[in-house]
Amino acid sequence: MNITSVFATTTADDGFKFFLLLLAVVGLILLGKWSSRLGASSGDGALPETPTFAADEPPGPRPFAPGGDQIAASFPNDPSLGKIRMKNFFFEKTDALSGPPDRNEFADDLHIELYDSDSGNGWWQSYFVATPQGLAQILRDRSWKYLHAREILVLPRYDLEEIRRAAVTRIINDHEFFKPDPGSEEEVL
Repeated sequence: MNITSVFATTTADDGFKFFLLLLAVVGLILLGKWSSRLGASSGDGALPETPTFAADEPPGPRPFAPGGDQIAASFPNDPSLGKIRMKNFFFEKTDALSGPPDRNEFADDLHIELYDSDSGNGWWQSYFVATPQGLAQILRDRSWKYLHAREILVLPRYDLEEIRRAAVTRIINDHEFFKPDPGSEEEVL
């Protein structure tokens, strides 16, 4: 082995290592750009769509609202739901029992886990719940000219029982399970 071959081997190995390092840096930059776009808002003034959850997959973290199962258990059985039961009922950011500091200014995502004991099926239903002042605050905070949301409940002020009733009404109106059979004699207005 002579000195020329040692330098040639070292230079080739160094070039390969430099190429791998450069490739890793470019990969990290592209990964950073891609991940920053995941959290970026669309800028169109719309609230992000409420995600749907499988019955065995609870929605995101609940840092300020523990005990969704206990809250659901504390509600009276609602005859209009039939055999459907609420297993979980919680807001993403707000403790449902204590509510917001100002009951007139509220906006948060509500997640409800429902369970049908007859079929053994469960599912999650989510709504964006707000008061008019809460909606106005969102518009001001985000400098939006408008907002829209598909599953939204607007109440005059935060009242947990009224929110529960409104959610039950929406669940009944939105699901085929609660609609009368086409052959029944009931008339729907």
